Amino acid sequence: MDSTQIQQAYSAYISKHNERPKNMAFFAESMKIDESNIYEYFTSFNMIEESILNHFVKNAIGLSKQGDQEMHPKESILTFYYTFIEVLKSNRSLVLFILPKNKISSLKTKVLNQSRSSFLEFLKELNIDFSAFSFIPNSDIKDKTSDVLAWIQFESILWYWVKDESVNFERTDVFIEKSLKLSFEIIESNIPESLVDFGKFIFKK
Repeated sequence: MDSTQIQQAYSAYISKHNERPKNMAFFAESMKIDESNIYEYFTSFNMIEESILNHFVKNAIGLSKQGDQEMHPKESILTFYYTFIEVLKSNRSLVLFILPKNKISSLKTKVLNQSRSSFLEFLKELNIDFSAFSFIPNSDIKDKTSDVLAWIQFESILWYWVKDESVNFERTDVFIEKSLKLSFEIIESNIPESLVDFGKFIFKK
């Protein structure tokens, strides 16, 4: 029994019962293994859930890298997000169960911590030129600023998808496209056109 099998067993349990197991011993019994086997990899259900979401992120990163390796960073990120949403769509019930019920409570949970690390590591590999932050002399502060903004965008896209009720989540695809277009024009110090376009989309009835 390895970590992947435990993740799969936990996902299957949630999908079937729509609730967590009563306790770790009960969960181990359902898998016909000793409770101690689980503790070799996870010490709580929170850890299992955090690892599952991180698995989805890393899976999307891996799939998005299978294409053209010479893509512009914007295209690489766009490909990642489209792929990530496809991965989430295949596991929507599980993802909705694991995620906090609203954005406010998400600030108090660690369920996305591993996902954040994996996503930001992926971004660093793209060597994005943050020209708009050239006014920040300290490189560490510049990196932290770009990480914060990138993660805010990630969470915004994730939460938009959670609330999206359009057919096949088509509005999420549009949100991703316009959000990234705006971000890169800000990075390249060309804000106005995309800001207006994005604003129209957000406030459109």
